[in-house]
Amino acid sequence: MAMVTQDATFDLDVFLLDRAKKRPASFAALRPHVVSTLGDVRDSVAHASRDSLWISYANDLTDALMRSLSAGSSALGLGLFVHPLDTKSIPALSAAFRRIAFTADGGFIPADELAEVLRAENRADLFVGGIVNQGTETITFWRGDLQSLTVPFSAFEESGDGTVPDFTSFAVVDFGQTVRLGEYEAAVDAILYEFDRAYRRKIKKERHGTEQSFGASVRRLRKQRGLRREDFEPELSAKTIARIEQGKVKRIHPSTLDVLCDRLSVAADEIRSY
Repeated sequence: MAMVTQDATFDLDVFLLDRAKKRPASFAALRPHVVSTLGDVRDSVAHASRDSLWISYANDLTDALMRSLSAGSSALGLGLFVHPLDTKSIPALSAAFRRIAFTADGGFIPADELAEVLRAENRADLFVGGIVNQGTETITFWRGDLQSLTVPFSAFEESGDGTVPDFTSFAVVDFGQTVRLGEYEAAVDAILYEFDRAYRRKIKKERHGTEQSFGASVRRLRKQRGLRREDFEPELSAKTIARIEQGKVKRIHPSTLDVLCDRLSVAADEIRSY
């Protein structure tokens, strides 16, 4: 499972286009320039570069940004547009930015999770959001480095407990590590393994030493039992379960082991046999 690991070398210059008073606090770790007026937009464009990251929650500020770009600005770096974006704007934005991520009707993770994923060392292995296209029966996912990955509906098969995906109820949860389609869940690392050849090669190299780990056994058991990470709450958070499955928890506390055994319906000394 792709865990969120902080990148100490994060050096993008972040511009946050937003008028919400509390939301900038969620992005504090990114040290953003908060852009809340039309004048701020013009000043920010003058100081932007290919190493800039623009995050917009305000449609009118995005429009102002586009008008500023018409004066000849280009190569503004990366653009992430959290508000619904008019598809007619996409060509102009694509020309001005090295890479963009957008949505037509929502579909990004919450601000605090978004900030953590964007500054994660493994951001390319996490999803920040996506767009469901009912016409083409595909989902385009945005990764933490704003690269896209398009996956067909057919990739999401009925789970072992009979749960089927509901493509009208889409969300990315668990800090970019899980895709939720109604009651159905799919692990982001499983999607990447199936549809990203480079990711698959990387994981195959890493798998030899980890496949028989305690965490890998917990994950296989959880999947076999048809459980979500949230099903271990309130005793163990979904994030804690993800850390255990990734092998990030080196010593399992006895009370934690008791919860795992209870939820997984297995004896402690049998977990590693799965």
